[in-house]
Amino acid sequence: MSMATYIGLNFAVKLNEYYTEDEVEIGYVFSNEENRNVVKQKHFTTPYIYEVSEKGHPIWQMNEFQKIHSPHNYEKSKKTFLYLCHLLKELIPQGDYCEIYICWLGEEDEERENELKINLNNLQIETIDIYEKRLIRIEN
Repeated sequence: MSMATYIGLNFAVKLNEYYTEDEVEIGYVFSNEENRNVVKQKHFTTPYIYEVSEKGHPIWQMNEFQKIHSPHNYEKSKKTFLYLCHLLKELIPQGDYCEIYICWLGEEDEERENELKINLNNLQIETIDIYEKRLIRIEN
C-alpha cells in the first residue's frame, strides 16, 4: 500500500512527460482518477487534482513525532517541504491557494482528522506538523 500526497489547484498545470531530478514534481504517481475524484469531492474546494511526487523524503514525516524519534528523517522531510513551498510560491498567483491532503491509497473517503493553514509569505516552518488525513491549505 502506498501513501498518496494529493494537491488541489485552481488552475491546470502541464505535467512533465519525462523523469527529472527535481526534488518535487506535480503529476500522477499512485492514484487513479477515481481516487482523485473522491479527494476532490470530500476534501478539496479546488477543481484540479494531482499528486506531489517527492523524490527526497515524504513531507508527511515532518511532524513532532519524527522530530523527537527520528530527527534525521524530520530534517530530510523539512528540506523536501521547503522545496515544495518554493515551487508553490512560483506556481501559485498572489492571493491564490492550493490544498494538500495525504492518506493511504484507498483511504481517500475516510474523514479527515484536522486542518492546517500555511501562508507562504509568513512561513513558520518549526510550527508546522504534517500528518496523514490532515487537510493543508497553502496560501500565497
